[in-house]
Amino acid sequence: MLRIFCTNKLVCNIFSGMAEKITGRKPEPTEEPQNAEELILLGVDADNPFASELYLEGRFSFPNLRSGSDEYFICSRKDGRRKILFLNGGRLRSLLYAVYDYFERLGCAYFWDEDIIPHLKSLPLEDFNVKESPRFEYRGTRYFAHRSLHRFQAEHWDLDDWKKEIDWLLKKRLNMFMLRIGQDDLFQKAFPGQVPYPGDGEKAIPAFPRGFNDRTHFWSLEERGKLRKALLEYALERDLIHPEDTGTMTHWYSPTPDAFLEKVNPGFIPQAGSAHSGRNLSVWDIREEENMERYFQLTQTHIDCYGGPPHLFHTIGLAERGISRDPEENLRWKFYAYRRIIDELRKHYPDTPLLIASWDMYNAHWSFEAVRSLIDSLNPENCIFFDYTSDSQSEKDSFLNWSVYKRFPWIFGIFQAYESGSDLRGNYKTIKRRLAMVKEDPFCKGMVIWPENSHGDTLMYEYFAANAWNPVFLEIRDFIPVFCRKRYPGNSEQMTKIWNLFLPVIECGAWGVQYGESFAHLEHGWKWTPITELSFKEYPECRENAEKLKPAADFAPAALRALAQLNAGDTILRRDIIDLARTAAARLFQYLYFTVTVRHLEQKDTAEILSIMRELLNELTGILAASPDFSLNDTLDQLKKGKSVNPAFEETLKGNAENDYCRSFIYELCEACYKKELDLFAKQMQTGFYDRENYERIRNDFYAEPLEKYRPDHSAASAKLPETILHMAELAEHAAAVT
Repeated sequence: MLRIFCTNKLVCNIFSGMAEKITGRKPEPTEEPQNAEELILLGVDADNPFASELYLEGRFSFPNLRSGSDEYFICSRKDGRRKILFLNGGRLRSLLYAVYDYFERLGCAYFWDEDIIPHLKSLPLEDFNVKESPRFEYRGTRYFAHRSLHRFQAEHWDLDDWKKEIDWLLKKRLNMFMLRIGQDDLFQKAFPGQVPYPGDGEKAIPAFPRGFNDRTHFWSLEERGKLRKALLEYALERDLIHPEDTGTMTHWYSPTPDAFLEKVNPGFIPQAGSAHSGRNLSVWDIREEENMERYFQLTQTHIDCYGGPPHLFHTIGLAERGISRDPEENLRWKFYAYRRIIDELRKHYPDTPLLIASWDMYNAHWSFEAVRSLIDSLNPENCIFFDYTSDSQSEKDSFLNWSVYKRFPWIFGIFQAYESGSDLRGNYKTIKRRLAMVKEDPFCKGMVIWPENSHGDTLMYEYFAANAWNPVFLEIRDFIPVFCRKRYPGNSEQMTKIWNLFLPVIECGAWGVQYGESFAHLEHGWKWTPITELSFKEYPECRENAEKLKPAADFAPAALRALAQLNAGDTILRRDIIDLARTAAARLFQYLYFTVTVRHLEQKDTAEILSIMRELLNELTGILAASPDFSLNDTLDQLKKGKSVNPAFEETLKGNAENDYCRSFIYELCEACYKKELDLFAKQMQTGFYDRENYERIRNDFYAEPLEKYRPDHSAASAKLPETILHMAELAEHAAAVT
């Protein structure tokens, strides 16, 4: 009889649950391991009394682990004739890493959407002698505040979704995650005398219609607060790190409620430009000590109500804000804000590390000298430069020129995509080159993936997780076979060939190549005018972009033909087929978009290319219809499961999805907006007239009609999926021939 001895009930239950999935049986727990025949020992360092007894008696020797670290081992031993398997970690989460690693070595594979579980007669106990130690101290993910589709936006997830996600983090041996999903009821908890909970029909904050700034709640703030507390408790019970936000926390996803402004009247710092302007989004006047204390009250309230003793803090400073049109004055304000934030934090937590986010340095294009000056003002004992834009194609705005490399504690990050980029995209060549340098930098303390959406690119998430533990899979073509063996155990060779066929298509849309999703942003691309001198200034950029995207036309036909031959029987394969197909469609459309622009500026015929673009958009719409992942109707349905949803939220959901920044792969928008906008776009090329009125009419009609009008027929679209993909291959061949 196989027995299990573990003093931690959570770990014991996780191991037993995995064992039951694989063998159909759970190991029997025992409190007398000395008498067990075959035994599994689970322990955190020296906390397992029986393992300590074996060690002290000199019967067993074990690998050394650094106490409190993420190191772990899996070892087989014999005690007389009986077999013992010992899993040990330097702390709770590393013991969980050992558990999941053991089962992965038996054939399990873990993905964000589904686990692959083999079936075995029994659990093997022999021939294990494994010790693992991570290269990076911090390995993590971010979940951002945008809202539209359930799969990609963590704002929509319920507790079951979060439990599955947190378990996945542990299975991938990550140790840090961050919620940037708004503040929920933090203001109500931090300032109960000033900020009440909104009543039925009231808004927690003023509405900003038709944009991502509209934070109208879909579940009540009380429910949101309970969810935040439950998911963070679940994560902290499993020893994960959640950085605490601090500093000037007012932003578009964390606006100040009117009730607070009316009763406190904090005043605001100066601001130049329209980004994040307005009373609710503005930063309180941090020259006043009371306002810094109020900002920190939000931080401390989150710790008291939702977190535990903080392991890390995080600040974005005054990111994305222009304080003055004078660059020098603007920079003085940014430096001042960092000093104020750090001074306030150190009054309460003198030593806890603070992550200084790099977004403002990238987004506002700080000079090399300015970043170096900031770094020189930070204490390397308790500050970490948090560069989550390390995969950018920019050679200027990166850690290489920011005076952190081999000089100051920092974290290497993969930003991956803006909100609209939910397709497959990876700047793999740049990541490989830079990560090879980072491996040897003792000052690099971590590796993170930090996109504006989640679950968009399964390949990138797996590539990141493997290299975050130990960067040995730098070349993506070396990693693809490993990925395919795990994700498609019965069809790995064919899928390896298909992923390799698609790789050039995927890579030509990497983040940092500022194309936008052309099929979703036709109104916001070129404002067509007759051929003028100004138009010809745009010509070189269009030609350059078309050339960069040409691999889509060169490689998509064969890749799509191979994809169309697959039998999408299981959920994982079906999801990946759709992801690959929609990525190819997007790249082809972008290529044709710039190519037709060049033709227009050269005063050549554009009719044939526009015809291909119309057919391509029709097929992309059919691909999106085949999965609930891309439907606002399905997202709304999921929000309503077991919960009361604000009846005003459908309008908000439309605005969160349709706005200029967030438009993406959404079936309802294809039907209601994108197809009609393409017709207007084609008309503009003939007339030279930018028809703003009719573009607005298309959008207004979408908001005026119920989402239900555009509900996709998943069954019909799924049945047509091979035919749809095959037709896309033919369109790709046609595109290659005419361009």
